[in-house]
Amino acid sequence: YTRYDEAVRNGLVDARQRIRGALERPTGNRENHLIWAAPGSGKTFFVQEVARSIPGARYVELNLAGAEESAFAAAITAARSSIEPMLVLVDELDARPGTSWPYELLLPLLDANAQRSTGLVVVLAGSTGRSIDELKAVIRDRPKGADMLSRIPSAHDIVVDPLGVGDQVLVALSQICAAGARYGKAIESVEKAALFYLAVTPFLANPRQLAEFAARAVGRMSAGEERLKYDHLFSAGDPENKQFWMNIADDALVGRYVTLGV
Repeated sequence: YTRYDEAVRNGLVDARQRIRGALERPTGNRENHLIWAAPGSGKTFFVQEVARSIPGARYVELNLAGAEESAFAAAITAARSSIEPMLVLVDELDARPGTSWPYELLLPLLDANAQRSTGLVVVLAGSTGRSIDELKAVIRDRPKGADMLSRIPSAHDIVVDPLGVGDQVLVALSQICAAGARYGKAIESVEKAALFYLAVTPFLANPRQLAEFAARAVGRMSAGEERLKYDHLFSAGDPENKQFWMNIADDALVGRYVTLGV
């Protein structure tokens, strides 16, 4: 998981450390967290990477949007009864607004860490509104919503900020390298014009869109090519290619490359 802005990066590192500490040294307290980010901004990936960084802890991911009541209840019962250190992500917390059972089923899980000898951390994630406060307001108005929020320490709020320009470049390079590994292509450099497009194009501020866009660009590289060029960003005949190119005809960007470290 990569972020460019130092303040954003360190805020997420702090969140990871709180989660890790509660799993490695059980506290007997409620170790629940609420995470907010705009749709597609990488909150689920962040929690997945936190789980990967904690040896010996089991990771369970529940998605409220696609869950049926019986299956959701069974998954929560299994998590509560497990004796392993466990990180549970409940994603799409703001889904199913017309039903009462989701939060009723979650309450015992949010209390469980106080009764265990091994750590249990629950991360609740949602995307409603423009801030974590707006998400809380929506949750509070639902059945058992206020009870659920009372079980999340105020210091455990996590916000995944939108990508800035530096983030877009960093995430793009990271995804280009990852896609190169999947395709078996050793990418040594990226044309600066391509990076400029990836950094300033509005829809690519969404990490999910950016990852898919970068992977498609790598897929267009010919066998044996080690440089990702501006033209690789577009399918044949895409008018966006020529239109953007005409606006950036700059010798500092065209035909010049950023070398990737290995």
